[in-house]
Amino acid sequence: MKHVRHRRRGGMRGALAGIAIGVLLVGRAGAEGLPRIVEDAYLYNPSIDAARAALLAQGESVAIANAGRLPTVNLSSTYGVSRTWVPDPLPDDTTAPLTLGVDGNLPLYDGGRTANTISQARASVDSAYAQLASQEQSTILSAVSAYFDVLRDAEVRDLAVNSLRILVQQLEASEARFEAGEVTITDVAQTKARVAAANANVIQADGNLRASAEGFRAVVGRLPGALEPPEFLPELPPTARAAEDAGVSFHPSIRAARSAERAAVYNIRVINADKLPTVSFGSSLDGRFNDTTEGGFSSRFDNRLSAGVNLTLRAPLYQGGQVDSRIRQAQHIAAQRRADYHAAVREVQRSVNIAWQSFVTARGAIAAGEEQVRAARIAFDGIREELQVGARSTIDVLDAEQALLDARTSLVNSVRQLNVAAYTLLSAMGRLGPDYFGIVPVIGREGGTAGVEPLSPYGVVANPEAAWRFPWRP
Repeated sequence: MKHVRHRRRGGMRGALAGIAIGVLLVGRAGAEGLPRIVEDAYLYNPSIDAARAALLAQGESVAIANAGRLPTVNLSSTYGVSRTWVPDPLPDDTTAPLTLGVDGNLPLYDGGRTANTISQARASVDSAYAQLASQEQSTILSAVSAYFDVLRDAEVRDLAVNSLRILVQQLEASEARFEAGEVTITDVAQTKARVAAANANVIQADGNLRASAEGFRAVVGRLPGALEPPEFLPELPPTARAAEDAGVSFHPSIRAARSAERAAVYNIRVINADKLPTVSFGSSLDGRFNDTTEGGFSSRFDNRLSAGVNLTLRAPLYQGGQVDSRIRQAQHIAAQRRADYHAAVREVQRSVNIAWQSFVTARGAIAAGEEQVRAARIAFDGIREELQVGARSTIDVLDAEQALLDARTSLVNSVRQLNVAAYTLLSAMGRLGPDYFGIVPVIGREGGTAGVEPLSPYGVVANPEAAWRFPWRP
């Protein structure tokens, strides 16, 4: 996993990492880190399994298209029995004809249909591969968000429980002071009201934690155990422009849109082949064998064996404008795919800049939140001391304690926002794939765990333009 393990820009990231460790849930022995959570989500999430299956299914289209340039051979055979009864003295006869035939066909020229169909299929495979990568990154980001949601809600619940404990102690102190005549029943009632509110806050925080745990299970496939907060933030580009350039270069949604456009362009050439002649070579071998029995005696006759070859030319003369209309339709679809590509680029640019701004905002919120917690803590300690000498009332202490709780809760939320914003930025850049966490890509259960290259040959030439080196192919 690529993390920043050194301080830069004034030690900002190292300081933020220290805040994250101090504020979020402290991991226990045997706690799970983020890479383990991401690996489980990557291996067992059904959305990724569906995208893998779609990729493998699309990969078969290349083999299907490649079959168009290969010969076909067929075997045919028939066998029957017939019996003829005739009046005496002529004998009855039984005939058992057997026919065998083998024919083959080899396409010589098809107007470039097969070559373009193969290129179209390969472009579709590359688009499916990019869609799988996009689904993987989306699922990994969901796992990361669920992971930090659990950490945040666990810490918020602990803060709520600690606040309830402090308020219970405050209530006991107020009741003791009331018995001593130092405060009125109003002070006790105010403290009881805050204790009840704190108890409701604990119940709400526990409910939020359970809801986050269910969200975690929906992505990862199991409930969370003890989680270890990450020690470092992920490494990010120094500027928003650098992040945007990386997103435009690497995001799989742009690659998927570009491949879909290529497939649409090849489809135009596939349809155009219907306007061109085709040439094929054929051969056949046929045999007929008759086994006739007359009066109980068997004899063979009329046995034939024939062979032949042929060269077939088919040229369209008039098609009623259908092919031209299909070509125009395919051209409009290609224009649509081109517009989809530009829309994908703009969407990536928008997502990267929004994620960058969210990261910067969360970073600033942590600096402010840290100062808020420090000030609220000083105020709470001071007001509580002043209460002992009668300079402050009970409600002042209760308000100060609530302000401290709010500040700590806000800081916990800011830490969660900072971490999620960092990984959201990586996802917007197209860099939050399984390889970022050191996970070996998986392409299917049957094949086990293996790496897969985009645009693998699939039994055909590696260069999708190789089919156009022949001058007679349009």
